[in-house]
Amino acid sequence: MAIEEIRYDFREHSEQFHSYFTKIMKLIIISKLNCLEKNLTSLKYFNEIISRIDGCDIHKVKYGKPMIFTQFFGYEFNYHTVRVKIKITDKYAIDISLESIIPDFVKAFDKLSTDTNEINWNTNKHPTNGIKFGDDQTTNSQDNSNLQLIEKEAKLTFYLLDSFIQTLYLLMTQSSESTNGLSGRNIEIKDISVSRKILNIEMLVDEKTVILDFLPKSKNGVVVSIDNDEKIGETIRTVMLQNRYT
Repeated sequence: MAIEEIRYDFREHSEQFHSYFTKIMKLIIISKLNCLEKNLTSLKYFNEIISRIDGCDIHKVKYGKPMIFTQFFGYEFNYHTVRVKIKITDKYAIDISLESIIPDFVKAFDKLSTDTNEINWNTNKHPTNGIKFGDDQTTNSQDNSNLQLIEKEAKLTFYLLDSFIQTLYLLMTQSSESTNGLSGRNIEIKDISVSRKILNIEMLVDEKTVILDFLPKSKNGVVVSIDNDEKIGETIRTVMLQNRYT
């Protein structure tokens, strides 16, 4: 097991802190995306999301059932590739803990998060590798209508993800005296699975589970499935709605 703990201090470059936080959160999210291959609706929606992330593709892993995960700039992710915890300890300082059974992935993840390249998503579509949706190649007006709906909902999903990231940034940079803040708390995104057209985000806040469901078709877009005793999930949802991030 390779473990690396890093502190990035942006006090002398405070204008870069928000950009770094956004980038590493995008990278974490991309690394945790997955879906079951056998569910055609989930697979199509997953493919639509991945096709709108620059440098992103898919690959298959069999965990009893065939699963689809992301491949980002050549790095193949799965459930066990890398575990990332983040904690903002000061207004412009962030602690990153990286764990992996593959030592090279710790270095690769750190490199991807700190290079000068931006992570672009919700972009124009690009083809993905190896996904087949059946032998019927014919299309009709109903197919085109469904495709347009999927495209619209995928775009909304990215707005929700951006909203989620900005909400975490706001809560994690609040004063430690704030009762609803996340400053000084360990945050881990454990899993992000696509189930039909719902994005299930499982996260740990100081090892306590919180699960949020992002529903692009829903009016509010966010549902708290599992919350901890402090109602952190509900706080995240409320802040997203109050700030109209959704």
